[in-house]
Amino acid sequence: MSKDRPGGRLTTGRKYLFALVTCLLALACLAGIGELYLRLSGDRVDLERLTYLQQRLPNPMQTWAVSDAFCAYRGKPGDYPVSSGDGKKTVNAHGFVSTPPIEPVKPPGTIRVVFLGGSSTAGMGHNLADRATWPWQTMELLREAFPGVELDFINAALGGYSSFESYGRLWSRLRFFDPDVVVVYHGWNEMYYFGDWVMERIASWRTFPDGSWSLDRPAILHRRYEPLAIDDWIRWSQLLSHLRVRLTRPNTGEVVNVREWGDGPAEREWRRWDRQSLEVWRSNLRLLRETATVIGAELFVAKQATLLVPGLVPQERERCRLEYHGFDFDQHLEAYQELYRVIDEEIQADRIIDTTVLSGRPELFHDHVHPTEEGGAALAQVMSEELGSYLEEQLTGTKRERVIFP
Repeated sequence: MSKDRPGGRLTTGRKYLFALVTCLLALACLAGIGELYLRLSGDRVDLERLTYLQQRLPNPMQTWAVSDAFCAYRGKPGDYPVSSGDGKKTVNAHGFVSTPPIEPVKPPGTIRVVFLGGSSTAGMGHNLADRATWPWQTMELLREAFPGVELDFINAALGGYSSFESYGRLWSRLRFFDPDVVVVYHGWNEMYYFGDWVMERIASWRTFPDGSWSLDRPAILHRRYEPLAIDDWIRWSQLLSHLRVRLTRPNTGEVVNVREWGDGPAEREWRRWDRQSLEVWRSNLRLLRETATVIGAELFVAKQATLLVPGLVPQERERCRLEYHGFDFDQHLEAYQELYRVIDEEIQADRIIDTTVLSGRPELFHDHVHPTEEGGAALAQVMSEELGSYLEEQLTGTKRERVIFP
């Protein structure tokens, strides 16, 4: 039978057509399987928000933190590199960062100071050497001012801590170290629960959707990409979206945010912050204040210094990671002022340390709130003057006039 005769074998053209159709069907099946796999895997590309969400990445906190039953996590003992300069970053045997070796039993006649805060107190975010952190420098200045007094300290702050974790660490761990003075330095990290979902967020603070908490849970990494005209046409498909980001490169600032718990892409439309969060902050301050009273310690609360001030020039604004909280620059200014107002209402005036005299000075900050070495020295100067006035009053019965910083 002739291969060219109708009803006989396929012609050469029909063979090619059949092979083409077969390949297209196979590709369609593979594409369907790939699309289904990507949708079920959770490795999602969101071209509408111009972010690429990667999951199942090792949690970077595992390198420097371990879980703690009462304050989510504490430092992992060891030595760590610093971001610049000389010296080293340490975590002592009790999980306290940038703190000399210390035991719970306080030596007789010793005045013990505890510092509570987030990364700007711990000297993290941009790792400062132990001696460059402002709590360490504060204590050095106090020792110079009171050479006959035995002073030691604990830096109980840690990167990512808010007043929630600081309160947990105070009542569960630090009270057994018998502190005489507790200094609280919080502000920026409080705003993580200032979003318009504040009550939902607070009810599940530091937990995953299933209610668990672990540093073993993978982190979430976001990459940002410049928009392309093709994005509107292909964003319906995860397969095509993945191909798009694989074939293009992220813009500057590849990693937008890494979180140990996720609530969606870090880049989102600016929203308003929820004023209910101020009452959460207020109650946390009260808990810290009353706990300090119960354990016999004097509480000082500082108004946190920040780069964010009215009139900050655009190039400096770019250093302030507003996307961490999801509301814009002006709302951050408002939120900070409201945080300060609550401090004024809840803490007696002579126990408030106002470090905002340092705010807005670019040379003192690496970004929105983390101090440079110069910034750490400036903070230590303000802190030591305020704490020194209190110590002098306690030791001599004479009240020293407070120093007003320009």
